[in-house]
Amino acid sequence: GSGKEKDMSTLSVVIPALNEEGGIQAIMDRVLAVRSALKAEGVDELELIVVDDGSTDRTAEIVLATPGATLVQHARNSGYGAALKTGFAAAKSDWVGFLDADGTYPPEYFPSLYRAAMQQGADIVIGSRMAGEKSEMPKVRRLGNLIFARLVNLVAAADITDSASGMRIFKRSVLPQLYPLPDGLNLTPVMSTRALHEHMKMIEVPIPYSERVGRSKLSVVRDGYR
Repeated sequence: GSGKEKDMSTLSVVIPALNEEGGIQAIMDRVLAVRSALKAEGVDELELIVVDDGSTDRTAEIVLATPGATLVQHARNSGYGAALKTGFAAAKSDWVGFLDADGTYPPEYFPSLYRAAMQQGADIVIGSRMAGEKSEMPKVRRLGNLIFARLVNLVAAADITDSASGMRIFKRSVLPQLYPLPDGLNLTPVMSTRALHEHMKMIEVPIPYSERVGRSKLSVVRDGYR
């Protein structure tokens, strides 16, 4: 094809969802609304994949009724990491992104993440909740994340401030090097550690972060210690 086609890219956004009937429509709409901003950055096509991780509410029904969204279902609840991996396997684009269903991460920043990837030739771009944008993360969580990030940095001597961030994009071609990845909530820090171990180029872009309504699924102390 022509040079123009070569510059064009595609992005699959994966959302793991467990009983998110109250919020799934809003986050899908926000992801789909980013299409034109992505096009301006050279992303020609956006694929939205929602992985329903064994929900017992109307999550799947809402996804099925949304044009532009693809539903993949787990027959039973298998975990956050497992849901993401199912989504990654279904993704068809050159780039894969993911974020939570609960609206804590801003899909409006996917174009910025992609732009940074292009400018810096990165394999993985993390949306960092630490790197300066206005963030509502509670102090104790921030402390836990900073301690964890420092540990990852000591191991890998890389300056990643938010290795557990649940919003990022990566080249689909690097997936085989990132595997194996765990099925639980620790998929993201393990992905960061694997990327550093494999000497991938991983960079951060600051994003604003809204604390989840209701209790977070992550116990700071328990998961942080683990």
